Amino acid sequence: MQLRLIGGKTRGETLDVRIRAFFVDSGSGIVWEKTSPAFLAPGRDAEVGFDYWVRPDHGRLRVELQISDESRQVVHEESREFLFEAPYRGDYVLQPYEFTRSGIAWDSRIFPSFLTHLSPHFVFYYFPNSEAESKIVRIAAVRERILENLSEELGVAPPSRTVFFLYPDSDLGRRLTGHSGDGWTYGSTIVEVYGERRKVDPRHELVHLLASRIGAPPALFAEGLATSWERTFDNAGRYRADVEAWCRGLLREGALLPAAELMKAKSLGEDLTRPRISYPESACFIRYLLKLRGWETVRRAYADLVSSDDAAVQARNATRFAAMFGMNLEEAESAWRQDLARSHGPTVPPAVVRSVIRSETVHYLVARGRQLLTSGSTEETERVLREAIAIEPGDSEAHFLLGQACHLRKEFAAAVEEYAWVIRLGDRTSVTQVAWSHVWSGQIFELLGKKEEAREHYRTAEALGDTTEVILEGRSTSSLEAARAALTGARRDPEK
Repeated sequence: MQLRLIGGKTRGETLDVRIRAFFVDSGSGIVWEKTSPAFLAPGRDAEVGFDYWVRPDHGRLRVELQISDESRQVVHEESREFLFEAPYRGDYVLQPYEFTRSGIAWDSRIFPSFLTHLSPHFVFYYFPNSEAESKIVRIAAVRERILENLSEELGVAPPSRTVFFLYPDSDLGRRLTGHSGDGWTYGSTIVEVYGERRKVDPRHELVHLLASRIGAPPALFAEGLATSWERTFDNAGRYRADVEAWCRGLLREGALLPAAELMKAKSLGEDLTRPRISYPESACFIRYLLKLRGWETVRRAYADLVSSDDAAVQARNATRFAAMFGMNLEEAESAWRQDLARSHGPTVPPAVVRSVIRSETVHYLVARGRQLLTSGSTEETERVLREAIAIEPGDSEAHFLLGQACHLRKEFAAAVEEYAWVIRLGDRTSVTQVAWSHVWSGQIFELLGKKEEAREHYRTAEALGDTTEVILEGRSTSSLEAARAALTGARRDPEK
């Protein structure tokens, strides 16, 4: 985007240029937003350019521009819309990015234009020389056949045309779409990981595609139905088995989650929902309801129950569930668990089940600790994170968050000890945590009058050169900036 800005006559000023880009009608709900400064010298005009990111999607792209002066008063606003239709036409490149202090740091990898493949119901996008390219004819045929079967089984007509993005790995998919996970369906678009190391069951997202035309229920029903159609559940690539085999093992270990918790959840992908437990459990429970009452009753529930954080809506969901199934959720859960305990069939090795429980428990506790720390509950944060560390002493994020909690509580010796753990455990994937651990250790040593130890930590943080942005005291900064400020005597204290 090129802008011509006109400076004032008497003095220079810095303007904030805010750009938002999003697809109005695709259903993704993801907004790209960035605010950048622009300095104008007095009485001078300036031609300035700004990059903005358009993620792969379709529909009406809306780009909004807002310019504010130093008093944060909006001095200019405008917006424009552009139509992106499937399949893409023309030449373009795809380049993932990260935000830095100086703007956007574009990834060194530049990907070529998507290749496309058309089938009766799908427009497929995939990269040249990818696993998907070598098998695209089979991929399309399999998904057309599954779509036809699901449409008949569920009694739902498919969209006339569905856009299908196939990415070679989940990290690239996240950086190009803004969504974390191996699969995602929104509107008439499906995103899937299809690579040498990871392929998702094609039924899952196709069930979401069709079932979304019935309703938008809580995750227990939405993810439960989609996962119930998978041939086997690939638990984060660790072990493939039927959901009932997983749930027999989880029941034996006493690790199944309360159905009421899953009924309140809007999604199951986050660590707080323990997805490697909640996905197979939701699927197994939905299969039980289908066996007990049939698809027509489950379909009515899918249409009538609503995913919401609102307590009144959740109470209505509970009432409607009881009316449709002839028992309340707790009674249905108890009956399902009894049925599961009596069932016979394949099982997952106990060691594998316990490994999943251990991993999900740690991830849950760390996510809960992060949530509590953000809310200011440092005492509870410390308790939760110490529980996580007792299970997995080598979890660097748990030590990092615990160090911050102790730091804020002015338990300086404990904070330095936790930061030291982060520094020892750190690798190239955790440079930001290591760098901040050095900065905050330096600040503690400086408060304690140990100037040389403080400077050594600041120098190490500076040498790491990490420019990843974080928000401290309401402003964006990086460990590199904080280390340099401390070394020049301009330290800002994070616990104030």
